[in-house]
Amino acid sequence: MVVALTALGIIFLAYGALMAALYPAGGFFLVWVALGAALLVASRVERARFVICAAFAVGAIVVGGLSALIATTAAVTPPAGVDCLVVLGAGLRPDGYPSETLRFRLEAALAYLDENPGTSCIVSGGQGFGEPLTEADAMAEYLEARGLDGARITKEGRSGTTVENVRNSSVLLAPDATVAIVTNDFHLYRALRIAKKNGLPDAYGLAARTNPLYLPQATLRECAAIVKEALTGNM
Repeated sequence: MVVALTALGIIFLAYGALMAALYPAGGFFLVWVALGAALLVASRVERARFVICAAFAVGAIVVGGLSALIATTAAVTPPAGVDCLVVLGAGLRPDGYPSETLRFRLEAALAYLDENPGTSCIVSGGQGFGEPLTEADAMAEYLEARGLDGARITKEGRSGTTVENVRNSSVLLAPDATVAIVTNDFHLYRALRIAKKNGLPDAYGLAARTNPLYLPQATLRECAAIVKEALTGNM
């Protein structure tokens, strides 16, 4: 067990260092550092081993269960011909270009829109700290630069959270319009649960991919977000 705990602790620390280099925003990489450090303590301090291992076991059960819900939701695709896509914002680079995560969402939306010319889209996202323009403006520019007719795009540029994305986008939809939420695979379960409680109860989901290297961090962070949203009554 000591060897296994040591090896796992080193792996977590290494992954945390990798995330610090590649995805430092928000500082979530520190969670991996803390988990790795805890495992190394458990490998060396016998008195702390049981408590730390028990905490990890409980956490693994919770994360495993939520990850199954996340994966199951992401595997379901929307029907053809929905009236409108709602593409959720996900941050911009300092130069105003969509982040990697947001580009994956936009590419998934483009693929659907190309195959369904009668579908329009709402791009939803306000201007975050350090962003030179709203995410909605940047998203619209990205889509139009790739050939999408601007007449098919509606911009919602006030939202700063997933709840706000849903609420503010829902009022821009025609009555009885069918809609699909576009977001990354790891985020889709929470987005749809929020949608069902905040104005879009019948929304479908369209999952965009995630960089495989980032997926473990994104999933762990998302599990924490799901618990938070459930406790605050947003889903």
